[in-house]
Amino acid sequence: MSGQIDPLTNPQAWDVVVIGNVECPGVCKVGEFKREAKFDVKLGKGSFGSTETYVGRPPAKGTIEFYLWLPIHFQQWDTFRPRFKYDPTKKNVQAIDIYHPSLADIDVSSVVCEQLGSLQHDGKGLWTIKVDLLEYFPAPAKSAVSTPSGAAQTVAVPGTAPAGTPPPSADQQLQAQIQQLLAQASAP
Repeated sequence: MSGQIDPLTNPQAWDVVVIGNVECPGVCKVGEFKREAKFDVKLGKGSFGSTETYVGRPPAKGTIEFYLWLPIHFQQWDTFRPRFKYDPTKKNVQAIDIYHPSLADIDVSSVVCEQLGSLQHDGKGLWTIKVDLLEYFPAPAKSAVSTPSGAAQTVAVPGTAPAGTPPPSADQQLQAQIQQLLAQASAP
C-alpha cells in the first residue's frame, strides 16, 4: 500500500490519520506498529534444528502522536477525542476504523484505545497528545495452528538435480552409494 501512496509524492496522506471516517485535526505521527507472528519453537533433543509451529497472530500495538497549534485544531480535537474514550456503563466498548498508509501496509484497519494521554506543550509552540492503540480483530472460529513445511529448492546448484526437484532422502542417498559400490566391485 505504501508503494501506491508513498510519502515522497503524497506526504499529506502520511501527516494525518482517518479514524471513524474523520480526518484528525492538525497533523500526526504514527509510531511503529508491528505485525507479529507467534511460533511455538520445539528444539531437537541432542541434535541441531527445531520445529516451529505457528500458533497465532497477536494484535499490533502502537502509538499515534497528534500535534495541534491553531485554535481551530483544539476545537476539532474536542469532537475528535471522544473516539478514544469509553464508558462501558453507558454503552459497549466499540472498536473504531482507522486508516493511515503505514497501517494499511500491515493490514491494521480497526483499533481500540488502550491509553489516551493528556494535552502536553512541547515548549516550541506545539501541543501534543499521545494515544496508545491496540489492533482489534476477533479470533476466527477455525484454528490456524500449523507447522510450516520445508522451503522448496528454487535455486539450481551446479551438479545437482534441476531446480524444484526435492533433494534425495538419506535412504535414497545410501541406496545410490550402494549401487555405485556394487558397480565398481563388478567392474573388471
